[in-house]
Amino acid sequence: MSLDAVPATATTGVSVQYVRGRQARLPLRHRAWFQRTLVWGGILVAWQLFAMNVGPFFFPTIPEVLAGAVESFADGTYLTVLASFQQMLIGFALAAVVGIPLGLLMGQFKFVDFVIGPFVNAFFVTSLAALLPFIILLFGTGFEFRVAVVFLFAVFYLIITPAAGVRSIDRGVTEMGTSFGVGPVRRLWSITLPGTLPFVITGLRLGLGQAVQGMVVAELWVSIGTGRKLLSLGYARELGQFFAAAAAVVLIGAFLTALLLYGQRKLTPWAGDVEQAVSGAR
Repeated sequence: MSLDAVPATATTGVSVQYVRGRQARLPLRHRAWFQRTLVWGGILVAWQLFAMNVGPFFFPTIPEVLAGAVESFADGTYLTVLASFQQMLIGFALAAVVGIPLGLLMGQFKFVDFVIGPFVNAFFVTSLAALLPFIILLFGTGFEFRVAVVFLFAVFYLIITPAAGVRSIDRGVTEMGTSFGVGPVRRLWSITLPGTLPFVITGLRLGLGQAVQGMVVAELWVSIGTGRKLLSLGYARELGQFFAAAAAVVLIGAFLTALLLYGQRKLTPWAGDVEQAVSGAR
């Protein structure tokens, strides 16, 4: 019996079983879990050997980092890290509320792009750390300063990425909407927003990474929260707890990024390599 005579559901099942069978017959060295285990195991071995060679004053061993993690739970360091992330999420939410609509407007209307596009591009390539003294003059060194720094670090990715998404929409679709009498506002809601959703989520992912960086930079500048804890641990050469606290920041940021990536795969399974398109637009 030929494949043409087999129902579509049957051929789909056969193909899935065939792919799974191919994966099951892969050599051990070609399996993803083995490759990841090998790479991360090699990194841990290199870490341990390097730390034993240079000494604990310069670099902690893995057992020292694990002991530092236990100490961080005991003295409340991880609660300080969580408090810093709460403030980071406020600044990131403000950046999303401002940046995403502005990016959509920039991509949709040439006048908006002409007015604010040069400023956005100029700040995007500027070293934002150099602007921190001016932010301190405007907001002081308290809660508002940290939120403003997070906002500044994240907002430009949330503007440029949706704008690139609007420009990537097939011109034939927009022309067809115009031929059917679709106005600018309705076109924004019915064509632009669905077409740019993968870019919006990608902008959130990129902006989130910058927001975490802005959180750490701001707290290091004014020596408060997680930044003050890292500075004190570094000065005291308690490197095991220092690396444990820094790892907590990285892991929480990676977890939030993974949530956005999961949402992107569920909401926009048709989307391709958005990062590559955005980098071309930049």
